[in-house]
Amino acid sequence: MTRRLTIPLHGGGRIAIRANAPEEAIHFDGFAELLGLTPSFDSDAEDVPADVELVLPDAMPEDRHILKSTPLTEIAFNPDWSRILLASWKKKPPRVSYYICYIWQTAVIFAGMNAILRGENAVLVHCAILETSAGALLIFGESGMGKSTVSARWRDHGGKCLSDDMALLDFTAPDGLVRVRRMPTWSACREALNEWNYPAADELPLAGLLALGRSESGRDELVPLSPAQFFAQCYRSIFYWNLFYAKLLPEQMQAFLIDRIRSQTEFITKRFPPRALLTVLEGDIVKFIEDNL
Repeated sequence: MTRRLTIPLHGGGRIAIRANAPEEAIHFDGFAELLGLTPSFDSDAEDVPADVELVLPDAMPEDRHILKSTPLTEIAFNPDWSRILLASWKKKPPRVSYYICYIWQTAVIFAGMNAILRGENAVLVHCAILETSAGALLIFGESGMGKSTVSARWRDHGGKCLSDDMALLDFTAPDGLVRVRRMPTWSACREALNEWNYPAADELPLAGLLALGRSESGRDELVPLSPAQFFAQCYRSIFYWNLFYAKLLPEQMQAFLIDRIRSQTEFITKRFPPRALLTVLEGDIVKFIEDNL
């Protein structure tokens, strides 16, 4: 039985993930619940093809284009490069629940990449999403820089942190506003599978971007960056989820992906002042941000 999950975009497009494997292998219903979506039965008449198809290993075509192959998982493009095939359960993993969360995250990441390659104007970003009175504030920086710490401080002082790792930016709304949605990651699902959810219909307008750094003054600070610094840090965060696998694409597809992400980065970095949030480990960061954003 082939089923599909569809994340709609404002401009009429979508990001689609299809399951062509038994429920016990991929737990598609749990994935749907996590995203707040209802699976639909798939049809060859769909006007937008699936970006990712979850299959069993024996369903992989012989002439596929392999991106990654491990004892547990294989990721490959189908023969005409139109969608990505994700084969799981090549052998039983030691921690099934953790592995299922990894499969879900991988499906989201590669569906996002393939949607860009199809021409959709939406992208996944490696960042924290803090809900402010004005909308979604994205905090971006290198891994280990402190996004999770900032997110924890935000929650500790009464703020709502939608995600500390992944956001979906939708650039397709007719009103020109960028919409932000939270997306599930393996680490968040692993740590709190029954406490977090990521309803794909919930969104906030993009209200700001801040690069992240560590303060040496003993207090939280907002400091200016050069436009070039700001662009570079934001670009790395937007390219993050595609970085490794983009190198395995054909040159023409690589060039298209890079150009589209560069354009998306330029679009949002020109909308907000180039600034960095330099943080400490404690203090009311909610008040600081709301007073200074």
